[in-house]
Amino acid sequence: MTLGAALVTGAARRVGAAFVRELAAMGRAVVIHHRAHHEDAAALAAEIEAAGGRALALNADLNDEADCARLIAEAFAAFPDLDVLVNSASTFSYDEVATVRKPALIETLASNLAAPLLLCQGFAEGLRAERGLVVNVLDQKVNFPNPDFFAYTVGKVALANLTPTLALALAPRVRVCGLSPGLALPSGAQTEADFHAAVADTPLGLSCTLEDLRRALRFIVETPSFTGQNLTVDGGESLLRRPRDVAFDVNAR
Repeated sequence: MTLGAALVTGAARRVGAAFVRELAAMGRAVVIHHRAHHEDAAALAAEIEAAGGRALALNADLNDEADCARLIAEAFAAFPDLDVLVNSASTFSYDEVATVRKPALIETLASNLAAPLLLCQGFAEGLRAERGLVVNVLDQKVNFPNPDFFAYTVGKVALANLTPTLALALAPRVRVCGLSPGLALPSGAQTEADFHAAVADTPLGLSCTLEDLRRALRFIVETPSFTGQNLTVDGGESLLRRPRDVAFDVNAR
């Protein structure tokens, strides 16, 4: 059976690129969205094609509503059998409740909440396959939020709650699921030493590896009855209910 194509946003590097590689390994054509990482996206597309797959790199600014519409239109034009959308792109920078300001909040929500919704709308409208799937990449902290990275957290929590709402609104034709990674890679100003300390402090003493996330995505894609749920893969990090982000609150037990 020929599998449909997949569009992954924020896919040129890191977790997004891991999702692209998994979908390609499953036999799907892939659309690799990026905003500024032209060389990385082109190299990833070349890697997929060298392995016998089909890939296309597309640029878009997801803070621009017209660009979101263009991205969906170009993805369907390239691969009319597109039936998977992975919303992996997000804006991530430090702020807190005392420092967040309206312009930064609006910009972050545009990337982390509005763009996934607009792309989901366009995907559902353009879908030609009998069934489709949207995966919203969230964060383990949506289970028990803390106020660090305030605007980012607000957007991810909102997207986590939007996910089951969209699942109901678009059923039965489109499944909408959440995937919440834990400590997959060092982020921001986090050093390698701090990252490994945080990993050691999870209940399992394990990080959420890229391979874990690839398997989780495969499970979601290959499980037709899974919808409206958030699959958390974090070594138990979210169970600790830290009062601050793990980047600032690692307490060896």
